[in-house]
Amino acid sequence: MKAQNALAELEAIIAWIDQQTAGVTLPADDRTLLVVGCLDVAIEHQAAFALLARNELHGSAFALLRVLMESLVRALWLHRCATDDDIAKFKRGKLDKQFGTLIEEFEAFIQTPEGVLSSLKKSAWTALNGFTHTGFHQVSRRHKPGRVEGSYADEEIANAIGVAGALGLVAAGELISLSDRQDRLPFFFERISEYALTKPAPA
Repeated sequence: MKAQNALAELEAIIAWIDQQTAGVTLPADDRTLLVVGCLDVAIEHQAAFALLARNELHGSAFALLRVLMESLVRALWLHRCATDDDIAKFKRGKLDKQFGTLIEEFEAFIQTPEGVLSSLKKSAWTALNGFTHTGFHQVSRRHKPGRVEGSYADEEIANAIGVAGALGLVAAGELISLSDRQDRLPFFFERISEYALTKPAPA
């Protein structure tokens, strides 16, 4: 029941994001094009997560959480931290920074070391990898008594939905911050704060 309520809330968030980001104008320089591309992927992953969860395809939904987080972190780092040389390397597919380094550099830039992204990586990264790469976290949830099918606890589904909701909201807020509609930013800050207060930290 908790998961169903969380999913309905996520679907409302997705509809709200679509409404708030529709028709905005964005810069077209190289850096911003890359950043916006990453943000758009993150927002799409959030919507795909909800679609999969609504159809009870929880294994595939959980597998998207890692790539959703990666899309957001790459966008934040490219926007705030990447040098021109880093941008050139990224465009050639040659960027050699570890994911944890991207988080550390971004959080250092915004002066919140060991912030939310670091905490999420520390607490959930092993599980996120397991779900994405069909490790034990994923495989161990494919069995029910007498049959093989997805078996995910209601609370862990609700927690995963909360993570998808929060990451997608941050991505959409970052998109608005780049647009010609920065007057909408306070609404995003308010919605993110409200959403975070209602969601448990991922286990």
